[in-house]
Amino acid sequence: MAEASPATSFGRIAIFVLAIEWIVFGSMHFSAHQDTVKQVPDIFGAWKGDLVVVTGIWEVATGILILIPELRKWAAWSSLALLVVLFPAMYKILAHPDAFPVLFRVALMPNNIFLAICSVYLLRAPAPSTVPTVREAAGVRAPIDWRARPVTLIVPALLLAANCAGFLAIAVGPPGSFGTGALWAMACIASGALIGFLFGVPRINPNAEIKGEFVHNQNIEAVSDWLTKILIGVGLVNFAAIGAFVSRLADQLSAGLGTHKSFATGLIVYFFVVGIIQGYILTRMFLGDQFRIDQERARRRTQGRSVPAQ
Repeated sequence: MAEASPATSFGRIAIFVLAIEWIVFGSMHFSAHQDTVKQVPDIFGAWKGDLVVVTGIWEVATGILILIPELRKWAAWSSLALLVVLFPAMYKILAHPDAFPVLFRVALMPNNIFLAICSVYLLRAPAPSTVPTVREAAGVRAPIDWRARPVTLIVPALLLAANCAGFLAIAVGPPGSFGTGALWAMACIASGALIGFLFGVPRINPNAEIKGEFVHNQNIEAVSDWLTKILIGVGLVNFAAIGAFVSRLADQLSAGLGTHKSFATGLIVYFFVVGIIQGYILTRMFLGDQFRIDQERARRRTQGRSVPAQ
């Protein structure tokens, strides 16, 4: 097997670094909201919290778009724009040595310079996807027909917009409790996404002819089937108790947020339902393709070994 060229290797590193850093640091705008607000210059006054929310959403969206080959150039532009927008915060961090940890201040400038290098590289020469498509796995290099796959981009964008709308509602809600509300929102999304994932796991057709060196491990399918039936059964039997359970959660959340119970109830229900929809739709859209990629790889390896030497 031929080794990847240095350009391709650096391109994959750039994709990995930009996606991880923007998603992680963007998420910290919500999980460590108050600490992030301290990095915003005081000239923005009462807008500091809103700026943290907006830039956090922007950073997470940029990290996600970096992973989409068709939108990678736009994401690289967005990454460069973020580095410019965040320059005032960088200046405040470097200009106030007593307010921020030493290691954080030392690593800040080299890290941002490397992010800029990665962004410029991907802007000039977008690297291939870290996960090949079905056509790439089959050795087919066909041009992308945008008319045939608009849903692939529109649906994730709508799901991201639903998350952004929910977090903005929390941001303009009770003051001083954004971190608590954001953590509850992420917990609801994660719980709902797990349920959606269990309902959306694709099944392998037992009647299909499988050609390959390995047989797919179907444990996740079995677990998904068991847990789905358990969730449906328990949910139907204890349907009347679900409302009381949500009410108790809303009591705890409203006490932590210092707001009305109706706001807490809406937060829990909204993000839980959004999580279920996201988990199901994204699993159905992408996990089945990944299974087909693995199956095609195994089939090609088997065919390559079965060809006699000339």
